[in-house]
Amino acid sequence: MTVVSSPPPPSGPAVGTVPGEPPTPATDARPPDGGTPAGRPAAHVPELHGLRGLALALVVAFHLFGDGRVSGGVDVFLVLSGFLATGSLLRRAERRELRLGEHYGRTFARLVPPALLVLAATAALAWWVMPRGTWMQTGREILASALYYVNWEMISGQLAYGAAGPQTSPLQHFWSMSVQGQFFLAWPVVVLVVVALARTARISSRGLLLVVAGGTTVASFVFAQALHGADQPVAYFHTWARFWELGLGGFLALLLPWLRLPDALRPLLGWAGLGLVVSSGFVLDGGALFPGPWALWPVAGALLVLLGSGGSAGWGPRGLLRVAPLRFVADISYALYLWHWPLLIAYLHHTGRDHVDLTGAALIMAVSVVLSWLTTQLVGNPAQRFRERFGGVRALVAVTVCVGLVAGGTVAGLAGLERRDAALLAAAEDLASSAAEDSGPAEYPGALALGDAYTEPVPDGVPVLPAPAVAARDRPAVDGDGCIEGSSHTAGSDRPLMCVLHDERDPERVVVMVGDSHTIQWTPAMTEVAKEEGWQALLLARRGCRLAEPVEPPDPTNMCWAWRANAMAALEQMRPDAVMVVGSRTSPTEPGDVVDPPEVLAWQRLAESGIRVVTLRDNPRFGFDVPACVEEAPDAGCSRPRDEVYSPVNPVRGAEGVPPSAVHLDLTRFICAELLCEGVVGNVLIYRDDNHMTATYAATLAHPLHQALRAKAGWLFAEPAGAPLADVSDPQVPPGT
Repeated sequence: MTVVSSPPPPSGPAVGTVPGEPPTPATDARPPDGGTPAGRPAAHVPELHGLRGLALALVVAFHLFGDGRVSGGVDVFLVLSGFLATGSLLRRAERRELRLGEHYGRTFARLVPPALLVLAATAALAWWVMPRGTWMQTGREILASALYYVNWEMISGQLAYGAAGPQTSPLQHFWSMSVQGQFFLAWPVVVLVVVALARTARISSRGLLLVVAGGTTVASFVFAQALHGADQPVAYFHTWARFWELGLGGFLALLLPWLRLPDALRPLLGWAGLGLVVSSGFVLDGGALFPGPWALWPVAGALLVLLGSGGSAGWGPRGLLRVAPLRFVADISYALYLWHWPLLIAYLHHTGRDHVDLTGAALIMAVSVVLSWLTTQLVGNPAQRFRERFGGVRALVAVTVCVGLVAGGTVAGLAGLERRDAALLAAAEDLASSAAEDSGPAEYPGALALGDAYTEPVPDGVPVLPAPAVAARDRPAVDGDGCIEGSSHTAGSDRPLMCVLHDERDPERVVVMVGDSHTIQWTPAMTEVAKEEGWQALLLARRGCRLAEPVEPPDPTNMCWAWRANAMAALEQMRPDAVMVVGSRTSPTEPGDVVDPPEVLAWQRLAESGIRVVTLRDNPRFGFDVPACVEEAPDAGCSRPRDEVYSPVNPVRGAEGVPPSAVHLDLTRFICAELLCEGVVGNVLIYRDDNHMTATYAATLAHPLHQALRAKAGWLFAEPAGAPLADVSDPQVPPGT
């Protein structure tokens, strides 16, 4: 993690904040008696170095031995970074010693070389053990990590923070380093501006910076709570949603010189803070709760330890935080933080497991410690000596050159991958286009291979399309048109975004598809149906949100409910001929599919407005990445038993309150065989991840969907079809009902 540095203290070991911080004196700004003029550097405070080691030990232990739970250690790092950086920057700015070029060189000279080493090693590990389909995203994250914006890359890639697993990014942990890197690029500028304004106005620079830090911290905390309620995965990585943790540390650093705490109180504060820090990972599910208000648990713990540091009382936590193991972990903490996570992800890919066992965790821990010690001794410390010998500006030039070389090499590699992917995607797009027009090649029947009319054996020996390496990019065309709402769209929009799948000057019918990504994935099939029938086909979608009515008053900050209200109002105003939704919901772990009552309430409201509802039965969800499975073990099946995925009867038929006017399409026989739901059907890869269909496979569902609509939704057709095909009728319900 990135931090700001200050000159080493005149004696005693340096105190850092987070893994990798250059030596920094304690900025407690008080001697042990607690009373010193504001701004005077304090003596070395050993609690801070020990707290850094403890926080890192918690991070690694919970990642390896705690089933991936968030320990709160990273939140402690953020507080410590803001605390030490702010005090150091203010003192140097007041002495007119803060020069940005020198400062940035001092800060990043020790941080960047170990990070670049680990990024290079991660690239090698990805090439060795990870599926080809992950290389492009991993390359983007390597580039973003080297340039300190990987948290935004994860937001744009819609990656949620999660426990280690085969689908987890090997660079997920770099998000916090990027947040701090951005903070430490911007905060020195803020401090310089504040100090300059204070000099001009002849007021206290510490007081003015206290106001600025306090105001921005409060604003960040309010923003974080709003975004956490609306889109927690985005909030987890968002720089501004995390600033308040850094800001609180900085605020305390500015306030501390004016505080006078009795020596007898400090040990109590220290032990209380230590208890909060250690207990956080055991009590809270930080991956789901942070950076919401519960993040105050570890943050408050860190603040209390800082408040309790120093003093002459001998029964505080200082002795515990000075034990040799914690000092050793603190000394290698930056490198240990860098190494442990990619090694963990590589281990899971190499062993084919979805979690690490005790033996594997111990092995990863041992290898991580050895590599971290070597990295610190052979890379981190020499880089620091280079900075001390040649100065911060030259160090900054050297760091910039190194980052440029890594970034340039990564960009070149990504360009090569892009050329490969473009050729593979073109083959899949050609297949999707021909399949939608019922003229697909015989080698790739896709969903039609499961129909009664298909009597020939599926050809062997042909490569699967889309290739697993590009399956993640095989998305519906509408997915990139900017008309699907996501986290960047606020709840205040009265009119939701709407996609036009197919338009007609004088359409025979208007059909609106509504829902989340499981609705979006059906758009290639529905678009072809609309083209053939002369319909207007539209899409109302927000990622992660299905159309539903609240059972009880909804959370006003939840953007899903705001979108649902707006979408319902738009539908009632439009009064389309049909609204198509995914009616059931499957699970990767629980048997059978279910119907959510709030969704049924929405169907009732539509029916009361004279709008008929067409439901589609959900597709299977898997507990593993299907393209990776198909790439690594194409003959292994990569399947789930059908009776594990689906209930014996389509659950929408027995759900209470479903309006009689609704019709229900069960096309699962074109996705799953009689006994198994597999990853590949008719030489076409069904899934682009663990639960979303590829656009190519969805295109092969156009004909089955068309026939199902003719059989069940005759009112949509000027001339209702005759006897429906056996392929599309539900096995439990007479055709046409």
